[in-house]
Amino acid sequence: MNSVAIPVATQMLFHNRPRFIMTVVGIAIAFFLAAAQIGLLVGWINTNSAIIKHAGVDIWVMAQETRTLDYGTAIPRHRIQQVSSVQGVAWAEGMLVGWVNWQHPEGKHITVEVIGLDKANAGGPWLMPEGNISSIHLPQTVVVDELSKQTLGVRQIGDEAEMEGRRVIIGGFSRGVRTFTASPFVFTSIDNALDYVAYYQDDEISYVLVRIDPGADVMQVRDRIAREVSHVEVLTTAEFAERSVKYWMLETGVGITVIITAALGLLVGAVIMSQTLFAITQDHIANYATLLALGFHQKTLRQIVLTQSLSLGGLGIVVGSVLFFIACNASATTPIPLETTPMVSTSLILFSLLCCIASSWFSIRAIFKLDPVMVFHG
Repeated sequence: MNSVAIPVATQMLFHNRPRFIMTVVGIAIAFFLAAAQIGLLVGWINTNSAIIKHAGVDIWVMAQETRTLDYGTAIPRHRIQQVSSVQGVAWAEGMLVGWVNWQHPEGKHITVEVIGLDKANAGGPWLMPEGNISSIHLPQTVVVDELSKQTLGVRQIGDEAEMEGRRVIIGGFSRGVRTFTASPFVFTSIDNALDYVAYYQDDEISYVLVRIDPGADVMQVRDRIAREVSHVEVLTTAEFAERSVKYWMLETGVGITVIITAALGLLVGAVIMSQTLFAITQDHIANYATLLALGFHQKTLRQIVLTQSLSLGGLGIVVGSVLFFIACNASATTPIPLETTPMVSTSLILFSLLCCIASSWFSIRAIFKLDPVMVFHG
């Protein structure tokens, strides 16, 4: 790059400092808007597949055509023994998922999603700041997430409530087990869950969770289970998580709304960023004409424009990223937090920088049409 381009570009940017600051702020807000919408989508995806991914198992066995974890269908409990006998399976245990009514102390009824766990508690909470997950194997004892305390009307371990007219005792509180639906999760044992979920028989469960032997191939074990156990569908954890996300994203209106909102946020952010950067170049159009009249080559002017765009865009992205991560921390205790991944963050930054380059290209086209004589007319 021409050694003259950087100092000239810097002088132009700092010539009007209030405008420079407002431009950076505008780009930062645009980037934050796009990042927040994408972060909402990522957080939403992580929320509705969290239990599946945190279960610590390799394979899920379920009724055929099960669309998502939340809507499991009853299968015979002896499927656990059948799956356990398949070569390559280290252990298998059950899970029961059902929907029941929880009675708030104030009298209102709330629909909750009951998760019944087996002996190893696979599929249960992965973080317990209060109490112990093993308490769910005590009679009438449940664990709920701390985010649901107010919704369910409970405050501490030992509090009592009613579920389907039967007594329940709070045995602990989990952290980070969010629900995409409006129905809080309630964890208990399978035996306890059968007392509350009336439409399940005593010999029924919803899923068989499988961990394979060390060194075994998960796809081979999956196919072997599918061949040897009839009337079930067998998916790896990754496959089941993907199916659950696709169900909520593509087969429900709520998921489509989230996707559209994220796309619009990204589009609006890109337009604001591009137009802001283009406007500052247009404000200096007379300066560029002067530089042409003084003998500067068009290549140097292109470098000046590109330097300005990337400098403004880079500063805006840094400020916007700080705002986004502050928002992520602030939303960490909300039902659906703002989240991101290294790949998502990198892609968004690269996209934003491409918007900077695109705005430079439009500005450079305007410079190509400049006539140095306009300086003398001005």
